[in-house]
Amino acid sequence: MWLPKLEQFPGPRYQALAAAIEAAIRTGELPVGAKLPPQRDLAWKLGVTVGTISRGYMLAEQKGLLSGEVGRGTFVKPIHPPGLHEAANGNDGGVYQGEIVSLATPGVIELSHNEPSLPEYDEILRRSLQRLAGSRGLQHLLGYSRTLGDPAHRAAAAKWIGRTGLSISADQVIVTAGAQQALAVAIAAMTMPNEPMMVESLTYGGVHENARLRPARLEAVAMDEEGIIPEALAETARRTGSRLVLVQPTIHNPTTATMSARRREDVVAVARKHDLTIIEDDVYGFVVRERPLPLAALAPERTIYIASASKCMAPGLRVGWMAAPPALIERFADALHAYSVNNPRLNQEIVRQWIEDGTAEMLVERLREEAGIRNAMAAEILEGLNMRSHPASLHCYLELPEPWQPNDFTNQALGQGVRIASCTSFVPDNRANPPPWVRISLAPSPDREQLAEGLRRLRSLLERGPSARRAVV
Repeated sequence: MWLPKLEQFPGPRYQALAAAIEAAIRTGELPVGAKLPPQRDLAWKLGVTVGTISRGYMLAEQKGLLSGEVGRGTFVKPIHPPGLHEAANGNDGGVYQGEIVSLATPGVIELSHNEPSLPEYDEILRRSLQRLAGSRGLQHLLGYSRTLGDPAHRAAAAKWIGRTGLSISADQVIVTAGAQQALAVAIAAMTMPNEPMMVESLTYGGVHENARLRPARLEAVAMDEEGIIPEALAETARRTGSRLVLVQPTIHNPTTATMSARRREDVVAVARKHDLTIIEDDVYGFVVRERPLPLAALAPERTIYIASASKCMAPGLRVGWMAAPPALIERFADALHAYSVNNPRLNQEIVRQWIEDGTAEMLVERLREEAGIRNAMAAEILEGLNMRSHPASLHCYLELPEPWQPNDFTNQALGQGVRIASCTSFVPDNRANPPPWVRISLAPSPDREQLAEGLRRLRSLLERGPSARRAVV
């Protein structure tokens, strides 16, 4: 049984696994056609969750390294050179003239990533880069940034966050390389090793990875159709002694639950009574036109607010923000410096431009419009099934009719050429049985017809039942 040494590779464990697979293929340790260990067996051997192995295998598939076959397993594919196509002219003076290669697996409709994609991205980015090219003093973008971010970038972030009703100063903002890094910084700064941290009973996989790196012990708190239940939060705080809770109050991932104003007030009341610090993940909230105030606006003295450009502008920019009580800023600065001495200023400058010139607002409007259209498509194609969504959501949450189980359905869906996310990846407690639901992302492809075709294949698979056999991908 092939066993990778994940500690030899950087990043979260699922990324380390994908890197280990690629390294083993290139050294010949995993030859073409080799069968990888079953996910559950490898998870047990490595002491990680099945979701971690699944994400690692999926990432390796996206790189074109692996293929999965139902009933047989996961196998090594022939390697093709990664990266960019060759330039059209070898004597072009070093100027690249080719096309950027997509990471999507050929022949697979990708509905597992909440990745906004709009056809106008090409032109918007081209104009931004041309505008930058005409600016003076570009060299400052290649130097080290200040630990908390450049003043202009922090000011633009404070202005952007203010759209939610949360009024903050630039001095309260920390610029990060995406919300994932912001979450890692918050967990590292606010917990001791092996200390408990409360999360919703379903929460996205990045939380699991960050908690494991600390390590912090995740304590699941029951949810309902509005998200985390205040009474359950109070009981879990008493039982575990935890003083830190992570919540996604607006378009929860994966359930799309959104807290009412009353629910937010009740959660804040529990936090004050039990002296809890709240980490509020609001990456999806910017696309909602009318929304309740963030928790950070109700309890600014105890809330760490996290947002990013990934879900409201473009994911590849990797620009995120933290807004925190002034007393915590220095603690977060130390943690951020340990994670990353310097975050790319070039991306931050593009985001600043977009906020200042109205491009960011335009992108939000387009994503809001596109999300509405795609949610309507999903509702029509999946009519009669129990599906939860939100008009501004980039994903929907689908209940599987009996006797489907989430991992079986996602595996057979991949056999039909559609990749979605099993609810298993969102369960923080390995001992808990995942509910029979899957998350379907609606945004990865700018082509609506490709989305419609993926949804139709999922509907057809559900109607045929689990006995359907899938083809080799």
